[in-house]
Formats: sequence, C-alpha cells, structure tokens
Amino acid sequence: MIKSKSAFIIFLILLLLLFPYHIIYLQSDFLSSMIPGWHTNVIAGRTISNLIKFIILFITTVYYWKLSKITNKLNLKKFLIHFLMTFPAVFIGLLSVFELFDLHSLDADSFVNLIQIIVFINICINILFFTGQILFGLHYQKLKKQLR
Repeated sequence: MIKSKSAFIIFLILLLLLFPYHIIYLQSDFLSSMIPGWHTNVIAGRTISNLIKFIILFITTVYYWKLSKITNKLNLKKFLIHFLMTFPAVFIGLLSVFELFDLHSLDADSFVNLIQIIVFINICINILFFTGQILFGLHYQKLKKQLR
C-alpha cells in the first residue's frame, strides 16, 4: 500500500516537469510566421503534444488529490503500473528523441529508417501514456464505488 498523499505528490512533480515552460518566456513573435503579410501561427508539434499531455496529467493529478481526501491508502501495484506507464511520456516530453540519435552522418536510406524508428518510439510512448490514464480512470471509478 502507498499513501494517497504520496501518490498525489509524485504526480504533482510529474505535472510540474511536463509543464511547457518555454511558452512563458518566449515572445509572441516566436510563434508567428516569418513571412511578412502572412498571418499564420507556427506552433511545433512537440509543444502541442506536451500541452495535451499536460492537460490530461493535470486532470489525473486532480483525481489523485480527490483520492487523498477520500482514502488514505492506495494499491501499490496499481499505482506503480500507472506511474511506469506515465513516466516515459514525461521523460520524452522533457527530452526530444531526436537528440538521442546522431542524424548528421547518415546516408538517405539510414536517415529515413532512423526517422521512422523515432516516430515509432514516440507513438508507442504516447499510446502507453494514454492507456495508463484510461486504466487509472477505470481504477478511480471502481475505487470510488467501493468507498461509497
């Protein structure tokens, strides 16, 4: 068993790590088009991905806070499964997968294969993240019914 307040604090730390801080200190011109007369915004896919994960993790953290008010103990096995499914997405949100590979000294075929591998890794980590949040939601509903 794990204390529900400890679980809340752990997910609060994950939430703070995933927060897209670079949006705060960048000027608004950074997100605008560089071509004069074009009134478009250019927002990187990684920023949008991290923002979506941040919102979902915020909702999950709120539910952990609610659990800390309802019960004192949580199942350690279920918490660890949820944490281990969530942590890789937070880690990759902090660090780009492209930075882990040397993309400069490759021929065209190797470059394309490496890009496909990186995209596959990102897709798998995002599926893992969203599956973990869905499993937590199901566990929360079940636990809430048991406590009534």
